[in-house]
Parts: sequence; C-alpha cells; structure tokens
Amino acid sequence: RYFLFFFISLIIFSNNSYAKWGKGPLKLDKFTAETVIMYMYGAGSPKYSGAAKTKHVPVVIAISENGNYSSYFYCPIQYVNRGWCEPRSDEIKSSIKRCEKGSNQKCYIFALKRRIVWKNGGPKVKIKKKDLKSPYIVAKKIQEAGFYDGDISKLSGIDIATGQKSDETNITGEKKSEESNSDEKDIIEELETISKLYES
Repeated sequence: RYFLFFFISLIIFSNNSYAKWGKGPLKLDKFTAETVIMYMYGAGSPKYSGAAKTKHVPVVIAISENGNYSSYFYCPIQYVNRGWCEPRSDEIKSSIKRCEKGSNQKCYIFALKRRIVWKNGGPKVKIKKKDLKSPYIVAKKIQEAGFYDGDISKLSGIDIATGQKSDETNITGEKKSEESNSDEKDIIEELETISKLYES
C-alpha cells in the first residue's frame, strides 16, 4: 500500500511539475538572453555587497512567455557538497510567481540548473561545464536551440571569473569600440531621463 501511494504521489507531482515547464515558441530579447547567460554562470547579484564577485550554482529560472522578463534562484556554492542545490518545488513556484508579478505576463520554467526544459520543438540543450569556458559557446547553444534570433556577437561580454556582464567586451571577448560604448551610454542616459520624467 505504501509503495502504491508513493507511486501515485510521484505521478501527480511529476504531472504538476511538467505543467510548469515552458512549451511552445519563445524568443528572448537581448537583455533576457544576457540574463540567461549570466544565470548559467551563476553570477551573483550586484545589488548585494560582495555578491557580484562570487559565482553560485544556478538552480531554476523562469521566463515570461514574451521573452522579456525572468526570475531565478541560485544556491550558494558552499552548499554544493551538502546536496542542497537541487531545485525545490517552492523555488520553482516562487520563481514563476516573481516573474509573473514583475512582467504581468504568464511565466514558465525555462531551465533547471543548466538544463533547458522549455519545449519549443528544438534540440534539447544542456550547458556543460566545459561550455562555460566560452560565453560565445553558451550564447550559440541558446541561439541554435531557437530561443534567440538576434546577432549574438552584439551581446555583452561575460567575465568568466564572476559571471557578470562586461561593458568593455562583447560575447566573443573582443573589446568594444569607443563608438559603440558611447552609443550605449547615450541610450542609458536617455532611459534614465525618461524614467525620471515618468516618476515626476
């Protein structure tokens, strides 16, 4: 009886879990594509003191169905050997809930750890540790899976040591030209101005 109850519970849990996985076409915008790459590297949040210098273990990431917003969980690197870094149901639910609150869109799970679970009809993708030697390879695998249509050479570079975006290089590791850097600064300044006008 116990075995039968456990087996039925496992089926119900699996069905509920798979219902939360993304399904169908998904196209990431540039910012979200860069966020996904940072997630794969376990980049710490720059919001918290010292966290930006530490890489963690990616656990789960949810993405809005329009591909413009995400929410994710990491596991502190020191907990890896304790077996505490497996995705939990509460983290899965919370990442979806936070994503939907921030985007006002339906959100679904995009990846568990470094395995992309969103079913879009493309090849199955798992970012392996050896892939992390090159942010370009990570970006290429995401693009080849059909999740990004933009020019990946224009994505921001990634500092492999921290997983953070680099303003000085692109995804291939090449230094950005002074012209492209000034263009980006102009755009950022314009957005900040618009934001201040909106707030006022």
